[in-house]
Amino acid sequence: MVFRVICIILLLGNFVLCQGQSKWKTYTNEKGKFKIDFKEKPTEKKKSQQFGAISLNWMIIEVSEPDNSTLTYSVKYADLSPGIVTSDSLHLLQEFFLLTQSDLAPSLVESGLYNINVKQIQKYPGREFRWIDKPNDIGYTRRLFLVKNRLYYLEVKFTLENNFDIDIIRFLDKFTLINTPDNTNPEKLSENPEKKFDAVFPGKTKFRNNPIIDEIFGNINASAEAYETPRDQLDLPSIQNMLYGVNYVKLPAAKLKVLSREQRMEFLKSTFTNTIEKHNGKLLFEKEIKLDNNPGYEGQGTIVNGMAVMHLRAYIIDDYYYQVIVISKNGMENNKSALDFLNSFKIIAQ
Repeated sequence: MVFRVICIILLLGNFVLCQGQSKWKTYTNEKGKFKIDFKEKPTEKKKSQQFGAISLNWMIIEVSEPDNSTLTYSVKYADLSPGIVTSDSLHLLQEFFLLTQSDLAPSLVESGLYNINVKQIQKYPGREFRWIDKPNDIGYTRRLFLVKNRLYYLEVKFTLENNFDIDIIRFLDKFTLINTPDNTNPEKLSENPEKKFDAVFPGKTKFRNNPIIDEIFGNINASAEAYETPRDQLDLPSIQNMLYGVNYVKLPAAKLKVLSREQRMEFLKSTFTNTIEKHNGKLLFEKEIKLDNNPGYEGQGTIVNGMAVMHLRAYIIDDYYYQVIVISKNGMENNKSALDFLNSFKIIAQ
């Protein structure tokens, strides 16, 4: 089994373990006030679209079918009429961003919406929507930014077997504004959680924060600490595990307080099983566990088209949610290093 181009996304932290080689060239659009990288020279066209009472005239820049894995890379932008919605209208933003997904929402409904992340660019508000269309074997990752009265809309459309292609995130992350001052009225983001745990990682770790929107807890900030096996070692027969990670989130105490034990356990379970299901994986086992008398959930399932196995232990302790994860090569799960890491997780006395 050769691990040449894979990208593993953890459930909340969006940490990635990837590798791949692609040639990109920077595209600059002076009129649109942005730049981004494309694999090939993009085409440009105009198209009108109606969003309810809002009419938009899009300028669309895209590359279609650049390879066998990605169907479309595109950026489009349009200016809204003054006063309808602007980046200062913070109370309207969530509803407005959701409205822009109306083309997929009726056919894919809620089960097709994998997650919504909170994004910002130069402190201007944005959202990321990830859609999974299983019947047609297609995925969509979309990012939207509202810069004053201009709406930017980025999309990568891909076949599901390439859901973990590093190029998807690379394209989206390269989007940059030009000749635009920072927003002076930024959307308030949730606070970063504190690290209140200890775990014995096998090497130097990396950290990442990712604001997301959860259907139960609303706007929260997921942080992650992870060790990734060096890319040049992934194919070695002696390498069993590809990633060790801990995701952690500070949950809103008021919303957490009203949840019953059964609802908490369902939350712990569903964040894992939904991920396995939406990635066409197979659940291998699950059970309830405890850590210092705190109830938890343990599960194991295949991901990345069966190439890898994710082993997770999840807990809600006080008002913090933790996911302790090891991702192993399929057939090598439950090895000593993986179990030692999972068993090393503990809460630090405050």
